[in-house]
Amino acid sequence: MALTFPLSHAQFFDGITVTECTFRLPSNLSVSRTRGGGIRTAQLGQRLWSGRLVLAPETHAQAARIEARLERLSEPGASFLAYPLPLSGPISDPTGATLTGYDPTLHALQPGGREIRLAGLPPGFELTEGDMIGWTYGSNPTRYALHRLVSDATASGDGITPLFEVVPPVRPGVSIGAAVSLVKPSIKAVLVPGQGARAIARVVDGLEVEFVQTLG
Repeated sequence: MALTFPLSHAQFFDGITVTECTFRLPSNLSVSRTRGGGIRTAQLGQRLWSGRLVLAPETHAQAARIEARLERLSEPGASFLAYPLPLSGPISDPTGATLTGYDPTLHALQPGGREIRLAGLPPGFELTEGDMIGWTYGSNPTRYALHRLVSDATASGDGITPLFEVVPPVRPGVSIGAAVSLVKPSIKAVLVPGQGARAIARVVDGLEVEFVQTLG
C-alpha cells in the first residue's frame, strides 16, 4: 500500500535508534549597523525547527529498511512527524504518566502570541522552562506547531496555568480550546538532502538524518 504523508511516529521516527541528536530553532534575522554604532535586527521570516540525528549501528538488513524509508522521504511532497530528542516529555513528567486521564488545552493567548495559558492539567502540574508543547491548527494543510517554554508555570487546583512565555511566538490560526500535546509534541518535517552511511563487515554505521520543519 502506498504511504501517505506526513508519516506517523510509528511509521518512521519511533522506529529509529538515535545515538546523537541536535534539535534547535535557528534564528532568521537580518543584522545591520547604524552610523552611530548601534546594531539593529529584523525578522526575515518564520523561524523553523531543524534537527540532525546520528543513528545507532544497524545490521545490514535493518539498515536497508531504514534507508528505503529515507529514500521515499527524499521524494517531493514526502514528510514525517518528528519530536524533540532526547527529552520528548515534560521535565517533571518525562513519560507523561501523571497526565493520564487529562486533556490539556489552550486556555488563553495574549496579543502577539508570546504568552499563553493552558487548562486541563493535573492540579499542581509543573511545566518547566525548556519543556516543549505542541498542537495542530488549520486545514489543507494541517499545520503542526511546536513551542518551547521560556518560563516556568504550575497549574492551579483547577488545572489552569498562569501566563507563561513560549518561543517562537504562537502563529495566527490556532483556536482557544485546541488540544495541546505535552508528550512527543511534533513538527511536520522534510529531509535535508545529503545523508549517507558507512557499511562495514557486519553493520551499517554513521547513518545521519537531517530535517527541517515545514508549515506547508
